Amino acid sequence: MRKLRGMAAAAIAIAWAIGGCTSQDSSTTASGEAVTQDDVVKIADLLVVEGDGAADGAAAGAVGKPATLLALAQQDDTAARNALAVVLNVVSDLAEGKAPTTTGDNTAQQPYALWTGSKAGVDLKFWVVRTATDRLRYLVTGSKAGGPQKFLLTGVFLKKAPKVGGGRLHVSLTNASALFGAPGKTGSLHVWFANHKSDVKGRRIAFVNVSDPSKADMPVNVVGDALVRPGVGGQARTIAIGDWTDLLPGVEALAMRVRWKTGVGGRADALLASLATGQPKTLASLHECWGKDGVRTGYLATPADPNNPNEGAVDKCFELEQQEVPATAARRDGQDPDPELDALLLDSGAAAIDEAEADSQDGSI
Repeated sequence: MRKLRGMAAAAIAIAWAIGGCTSQDSSTTASGEAVTQDDVVKIADLLVVEGDGAADGAAAGAVGKPATLLALAQQDDTAARNALAVVLNVVSDLAEGKAPTTTGDNTAQQPYALWTGSKAGVDLKFWVVRTATDRLRYLVTGSKAGGPQKFLLTGVFLKKAPKVGGGRLHVSLTNASALFGAPGKTGSLHVWFANHKSDVKGRRIAFVNVSDPSKADMPVNVVGDALVRPGVGGQARTIAIGDWTDLLPGVEALAMRVRWKTGVGGRADALLASLATGQPKTLASLHECWGKDGVRTGYLATPADPNNPNEGAVDKCFELEQQEVPATAARRDGQDPDPELDALLLDSGAAAIDEAEADSQDGSI
């Protein structure tokens, strides 16, 4: 194993894709009930992160020093959530604690609410359209200097109680970058979420043809999952693409399964593969454990890594047993779906929202 570098290079780790099932039945109609703030999902639940008590920090590569894989996972998570937050924070800024600018019925006799405002010189509109009793379409657009409206977000929210339920959102990084200059990438994020249970929140983000125009790398299409149990802990499955080693040409894929207990500690199981030849080539499997302070308690690399010695025990960390990441995850289009998240998204209804419905721009006025 070679020394890893460029931790912040891969903005991937919590990224997602359940294949769509069925869209809304065309015979289902809206209830006529006015759209209110209760129909706006709690944005904080979609961006939530439950820490394990460890502070972000540079990797040190030894037992008793800051955990390497933990630091990588934290930086990937931050980068992914920041990309998503560029647009989701627009929704929060426009609608959180504020009455709609306009309400009424659209031409299809569907109740809607419209919030308007501006941010960083961008004029913004956020529509929420009731297409069925507890089914709402979300649309966010922005325009700059009197230019055309660009869609920043489309999607569907399945409301189960005020501000909670499940849904699927499509976020345009291309348009966000054009309007706000951030996150500086093109492509889109497809986001599935479930926040209808008080003891667990889940999200899946798929990076769809995401590129950094300043780099010559091919577009990234990877998927990652996260489950957060407030006050208890959580788990994430991530795939990060980047130039992780000085000694090999091209980029590599680092696929990680990260689990933690709040205030106790956690573990990461990972697979590193080279993407230089087009076909992934497995380089190493990695396992690491850390305590509540983020300090490494055990590490195992196969083959052995001269920069990170194998030491301590990793077969079980705080009752979290070792896992093996499949080779299919460490790819440019990798994904490693979490069955627990699958079940949560299915229960919320998010898994059944198809791509066409989440992409729909119907209802904006």
